Amino acid sequence: MAITKRKEFPIISYIILLVLYILTQFLVSVVARSQRIVNINGYMVPLSVLVGAFSSLSNICIILLAVFFKKLGFITSVAMILIQAPILLYAIFVLHTFSSISGIFANLLALLAIIVIYRRNLKIGEYRYAEMKHLTDKQEASGRLFEQTATALVNAIDAKDTYSHGHSLRVAEYSKMIATLLEKDEDEIQKIYFSALLHDVGKIGIPDGIINKKGKLTEEEYDTIKQHPVLGGQILISISEHPYLYIGAKYHHERYDGRGYPERLKGIEIPEIARIISVADAYDAMTSKRSYRDPLPQAKVREEIENGIGTQFDPEFAKIMLKLIDADSEYSMKENKPTGA
Repeated sequence: MAITKRKEFPIISYIILLVLYILTQFLVSVVARSQRIVNINGYMVPLSVLVGAFSSLSNICIILLAVFFKKLGFITSVAMILIQAPILLYAIFVLHTFSSISGIFANLLALLAIIVIYRRNLKIGEYRYAEMKHLTDKQEASGRLFEQTATALVNAIDAKDTYSHGHSLRVAEYSKMIATLLEKDEDEIQKIYFSALLHDVGKIGIPDGIINKKGKLTEEEYDTIKQHPVLGGQILISISEHPYLYIGAKYHHERYDGRGYPERLKGIEIPEIARIISVADAYDAMTSKRSYRDPLPQAKVREEIENGIGTQFDPEFAKIMLKLIDADSEYSMKENKPTGA
């Protein structure tokens, strides 16, 4: 359930209400001392009868302060009433302005209303905090479940493909690094990361004998391997809460020049997430140990990425990958299997 953030009123509203309160209080003191009698439609009315009206208006102002400005409004309202009390008492007992008696009762009622409003606001605040915490806990639990599910799928892929253990995690990390240098926001970086993490999920549907074959694949076997992006897309597109996931799986083997698969998309027709993953995927393939070779030298990897700019890779993302390579002076961005692995 979505929580609507309570609207905060601008400080100018606070100032206006405070000024109106002071103005009406000034008018109260003026009319309370006035001996004038005015003619209203033939009726002679003493001006002092307006004390109650102006006093009520001033109390409305401080009640509104308490309603809309939380603790600040409550403190201001109580302070104004306490300041006003001795003035009214002085008017009654010293100046014998008995019309001020109504102001005393009005202030007492206003003070009671302000206390009730403040206590109500505290209760609402506690409820909203509890509701927000409950929602946050649910979101965190949902996030953990999603991460654990994604990790389980990746582990299933790794268990199936013995020659690319850790490949998906590394591709996800490299994709995240590219997205970070692109200055994507945190939400977009997370989407790219998880899409990259699951980009090879379609390999679950490829026979083990083909995936783990040590020799060269036949043309028919290679055509079977090329089905894993389609299978991955079909698996992940059903996750409606995260529709971006299937993009990396389905399109990470498309090429910028349109010679990739499965749909031979070209240039920006290829979704951005897939263009990022494509570079990261190719980089890890070259920097990982395979059954037929060790990781390629860093200089050779850099050369291959550079040669693929505008053909295999999106130029912008390939150049960022080159920056990451150039910054990796120790060549730590590669598969590091323990001895005997």
